[in-house]
Amino acid sequence: MEERDSEESTRTRASKFDFQLFLQQLRSKKADPVLRYIKSFLKNFTQRSFTVDEQVKIFDDFEEFIFARMAEYEPFSTMDEVSFENAKAGVEKLVMTKLFELTYSPAIPKAKLDESHMEDLRLDKILQDNYAKYPDLTAKDLDVDETLASQGHQFIDMAAGELNKMNQFKAPRAKIICLLNACKLLFQLIKSSEQHQNADEFLPLLVYTTWKAKVKHLYSDLHYLERFSFIKTSETQYYLVSLSAAAEYIRNLDNLHSK
Repeated sequence: MEERDSEESTRTRASKFDFQLFLQQLRSKKADPVLRYIKSFLKNFTQRSFTVDEQVKIFDDFEEFIFARMAEYEPFSTMDEVSFENAKAGVEKLVMTKLFELTYSPAIPKAKLDESHMEDLRLDKILQDNYAKYPDLTAKDLDVDETLASQGHQFIDMAAGELNKMNQFKAPRAKIICLLNACKLLFQLIKSSEQHQNADEFLPLLVYTTWKAKVKHLYSDLHYLERFSFIKTSETQYYLVSLSAAAEYIRNLDNLHSK
């Protein structure tokens, strides 16, 4: 309940997501084949261990399969585009919440971690180490105009808060909404500045915000979203790539400071 309420309260322009409505639709008698397909997938996924690459392939195949089946059975087959998108997001949340402890690296028991999961955790630790190693970095150090950072500190703090909210959620869509909210706040800051209305300001500002946020499992979140998110719009891809670039910048601070 807490995750649903928090997710619905996030600031997003996307159509409102109604998970309870999706569950109600899924329980309808005519949708029983879809429910059985989902239950079968979950049972098979949890019966044995898979590498990350195998997980991604299985999940991609399931995504294609289940959406095709939903298009064949009511109430999903008679939905308009917006309602069907809500149902797709419902499938994602239902499935990934159930599989979270098998797919999200920090949540996976140590005995079940494969090399890719361990690499996620290694990269997370590098970021945490760099947060502690360079505690006094300023906006100027990260190529952000000091006046913009000072005047827009409320936007930056709110954006950092949104990034940190990612750790509260299991569903990829909810994590992505936090990222979208953060990035839109930063673009709002740029747009509101008389001296800084250049999109080139965005990436340094995102690096600075990410630095201030000190997200605990940033690489694990990024890779989790890349592997298992159903939301694959050009907008979300742009922001994911941007956040990945910010993470890489922070990861390589040793190299940057040795020059």
